[in-house]
Amino acid sequence: MPNSKQPVKIIMLTGYLGAGKTTLLNNILANDEGIRAAVIVNDIGEVNVDASLIAEGGLSETDSLIPLTNGCICCTLSADLANQLDGIAKSGDFDYIIIEASGICEPIPIAYTISSFCDQSKSGGQAPLALDNIVAVVDCARMFDEFHGGKDLVEKDVDEDDIESLLIQQIEFCTTLVLNKTDTVTPDQIAELKAIVRSLQKDAVIVEAEHAQVPMSELLDTGRFDFNRAYNSAAWMDAMEHPEEHDDPEVLEYGIETFIYQRRAPFDLDKLSDYVSTWPESIIRSKGMCWFEQDPDMCYVLEQAGHQVHLTQNGLFVASAPDGERERILRENPELLKDWDPECGDRMTKLCFIGRHMDKESLIKGLDDCLVEWVPDEDFE
Repeated sequence: MPNSKQPVKIIMLTGYLGAGKTTLLNNILANDEGIRAAVIVNDIGEVNVDASLIAEGGLSETDSLIPLTNGCICCTLSADLANQLDGIAKSGDFDYIIIEASGICEPIPIAYTISSFCDQSKSGGQAPLALDNIVAVVDCARMFDEFHGGKDLVEKDVDEDDIESLLIQQIEFCTTLVLNKTDTVTPDQIAELKAIVRSLQKDAVIVEAEHAQVPMSELLDTGRFDFNRAYNSAAWMDAMEHPEEHDDPEVLEYGIETFIYQRRAPFDLDKLSDYVSTWPESIIRSKGMCWFEQDPDMCYVLEQAGHQVHLTQNGLFVASAPDGERERILRENPELLKDWDPECGDRMTKLCFIGRHMDKESLIKGLDDCLVEWVPDEDFE
């Protein structure tokens, strides 16, 4: 039995349907390094197909397969996942837990659930757990097709609008990215795919692979995962913080650029909604905060990935608070004064755009045409 103080390392595999996650998992299980791994597989549906494939592929005597079905591990199965992780850690029989997430799951909620449970295990007196690596597996041919506007690789039962969105989210939130099936694209296309990845994700280690053959050193015991660092590794977030430093020569070579649109005037919601529906496919990703005339006290987050666009509330602007409350908040959070405007306070629109061969000036004009004049009730000094 291993030392109970040694954490059981968790590796989470993400990636779109058919990218090669199960093949990668089988390759890990077939290693000859004596790795003792428990495998948790999550597939959507009553029959866990991936679990069957892995079982048929042959688990060694040191491996254990735990299928989770009828739901996503980030929501309906989160309690089951926590119970399984706890049982594995307490058994002392395994060095690693490999979690294969469903291809249609968003990675951040899953990682948050796992990371939170790992933190609890470190102070609970039981064998600790540590989320060590989030590995996103990408099918090179599909990725190249999707980011060039092609749709011939779309599965018949999957909404094509979901594919780019999921690809982008899986790329943005990972610590290791496997460009799989490199034999299906040319060297020039691989170079361009790397540029696309870097335009979305600034920190992850990129590994090229055929048939998901990846060195174990890139997958296991890497120490790469930290939730905050992974969450902040998305390129759009870095560009918002450091707009003067975000253009990478490798990315620019392929016509991919990033820019920040910032204005101290609100949008008309109806005008913006109409304009967003006309956005060209050259825009890969956009995200940031918005201010609307129709609800001037509320900060909204606009998020677009591929063809999907979402608008969600993000809390009230500080400027909307009563005088005394506003003064208290500013006193306790002086960093807010850095972007404080005497008329608008912290109300603003600030959006990051990432795209390839974008007509930046046309986009800026289109956004500006959605703005309306702001007449404040009072000054915020």
